[in-house]
Amino acid sequence: MQLNQLVLLLSLPATILSFVILPEADVFASPPQSPDSSIICPKRIDEAVGDGVTGPSTSAGSRPCICHEAALGEIEVLAEVAAEHIPFADLVEEVVEGPTVQVTRLAPKHANAAQPDGEDADDQPLPVVIWHGLGDSADAAGLQEIAELVDMVHPGTYTYIISVTGTRGSADRQASFFGNVSQQIETVCHLLAEDNILRTAPAIDAIGFSQGGQFLRGYVQRCGSWAPKIRSLLTFGSQHNGIAEFQKCSGTSDWLCQGANALLKSSTVWSDFIQSRLVPAQYYRDLNEYDKYLEHSNFLADINNERKVKNATYAENLAKLDKFVMIVFGDDRTVIPKDSGWFDEVNMTSNSVTKLRDRPIYKEDWIGLKKLDEKGALDFLTLAGEHMQLVDKDLMKLFKSYFGPAGKKFGGTAPLAPDSGKLDL
Repeated sequence: MQLNQLVLLLSLPATILSFVILPEADVFASPPQSPDSSIICPKRIDEAVGDGVTGPSTSAGSRPCICHEAALGEIEVLAEVAAEHIPFADLVEEVVEGPTVQVTRLAPKHANAAQPDGEDADDQPLPVVIWHGLGDSADAAGLQEIAELVDMVHPGTYTYIISVTGTRGSADRQASFFGNVSQQIETVCHLLAEDNILRTAPAIDAIGFSQGGQFLRGYVQRCGSWAPKIRSLLTFGSQHNGIAEFQKCSGTSDWLCQGANALLKSSTVWSDFIQSRLVPAQYYRDLNEYDKYLEHSNFLADINNERKVKNATYAENLAKLDKFVMIVFGDDRTVIPKDSGWFDEVNMTSNSVTKLRDRPIYKEDWIGLKKLDEKGALDFLTLAGEHMQLVDKDLMKLFKSYFGPAGKKFGGTAPLAPDSGKLDL
């Protein structure tokens, strides 16, 4: 019965669906608030109770959880964060309405658009765009905190948080489950191109959390020739090579998660009806049904250029990135397989893993990954912890290394050995 209810909801036009308020399933529960912090990060993810989490892998796992103590391990970064204290900037929030997408923009009160000429342009940090993950919303406390961390490291940064919905909160979270990904990306391309600060900046930097990572990559590949150019793209726990399973649900009462999971595991997942409406279905990839995937996938098969006819523009646009940083969580049990974050191919039957550099998508350079690698622009990083468990010190080091003024020099990194699997900064 629950599955039938979900199918009925999916059949509604987008304009009507945006007004439907679904039951507040566990995946949509807000995290508990601490009196001393804007968000709690438990030592173990299964200790979180306010987010509907009852085990290490849940459908709520795409919401960033920021720790203020480096208890989960740190990554070493070549450029250390400055030791002196940088105060948080006062932020002003502005909501911009679009036809199908609402964008929440966060920026320091006195932030200005980066100037193409003049002395001031040398120190002005590039704007940063953030696309959140499944079950999250642009007004979540964790995302607001990340915007503040960016400004701590690079004062004056204009931060723009994308929300694929016409309203905020619960409707935005629902939109991360329901919608046509290709249409969402196209709308975001136009919205970013119409923003006065983003369109006049020499380039922008970007953060993609979970599914937001492959959606921002889709933005680069499809709109990189005319929309605001991304310089550094950081993806956290993303599913670049798809998922073989949907996220495990927190319980039988989470009917939205259970229904979506049932659809992904049924033949219905390859129908045009589901492929144009259920977001996770559009990056579902099953090697046992690879022919069906190639024929019916609404998003991933196209953006990964896996079909016989290739889109050369995709490779050209992605190869223009200065840095493509793919971050995988070492203990990720939410993304199945987690290796998807590095484009590795995992055979779920034999449990064998084919590394990116051994795959045709790299060898034949279907989307520009080989060109990025050859110029030292492709970085593979690992963070300790579960999916989206983030340590503020790690984030600040990443932002210090990859964000900043337009004239920032990254320096090439030597291509990785085929068996090394990661790059430690």
